[in-house]
Amino acid sequence: MKEVIVIGGGVIGLCSAYYLVKAGHKVTVIDQSSMDGGASFVNAGYLTPSHIIPLAAPGAVKQGIKWMFNASSPFYIKPRLDKSLFEWAWAFNKSCTKENVNKSIPVIKDINLLSARLFSEIKQEEGFNFHLKNNGLLVLCQSEKMLEEEIHIARIAAAEGLEVKEISKSNIPNIEIGAKVEAVGAVHYACDWHSTPHEFMNDLQSWLKAEGVQIFKNEQITTLEASQD
Repeated sequence: MKEVIVIGGGVIGLCSAYYLVKAGHKVTVIDQSSMDGGASFVNAGYLTPSHIIPLAAPGAVKQGIKWMFNASSPFYIKPRLDKSLFEWAWAFNKSCTKENVNKSIPVIKDINLLSARLFSEIKQEEGFNFHLKNNGLLVLCQSEKMLEEEIHIARIAAAEGLEVKEISKSNIPNIEIGAKVEAVGAVHYACDWHSTPHEFMNDLQSWLKAEGVQIFKNEQITTLEASQD
C-alpha cells in the first residue's frame, strides 16, 4: 500500500482517487476550493464517442480567428500581444493537418468509449444515484451544407465502428416525437451518453469519505502545518 496525495478535486482528481482506493492505497485529496462548484459540477455531462474529429483540424485556425473576437464562442482566446500565445498558436497551426486528424480519430473514439464504460461500471458497482443514459445524440441540420458536412463525419464514425444513422427530414418526428423541428435532415449517433455531473461528483465524494479518504482545501493544509510547527 502507498500513501498518495491527489492535487485537484475535480472529476479527474476524484476518479483518480477512486481507482487508487480500489487498488488498496491510502489517498488524500487537496483542492483550492470547497469542491461544490466549478466545471466538473456544471458541465453538460455529455459522453461523446461521436466527437471524433479533434479541434486541431484543417480550417480550425481560420475559424478560430473569427471566434477569438467573440467572448461567448467555443474557442475564445483574449487577443493580446503575448509571445507565448503566438508560439502556441504557431504550434497549433502546424498540428492542423489531415494526417494528424486521421491519427487522432481512433484514439479519441477509444477514450470516449472507455469513459462511457467506466462511468457505467462505477454506477453499477457502487449503486450511485447519478443519471446515466445511453440515449444518443440527434444532430439537426438547418442547411444542406451543414447536413453534407455532418453526414461526412457520420460516415467516418461508422467506418470506426460507431453506431450512427442518417435521418431524413420526414423521419425526424419518429425520433423527436411531438417536437416541432426546423431541419433539412439529421444524423443520429446512438453511441453517445448523458449524465448529471453534479450528482456524480456528490456520489463520488460521499463514497471516498466513507472509504477513509481525507479531502482538504489548500488553506486547511496550511493551517494544519502551522499548528504543527
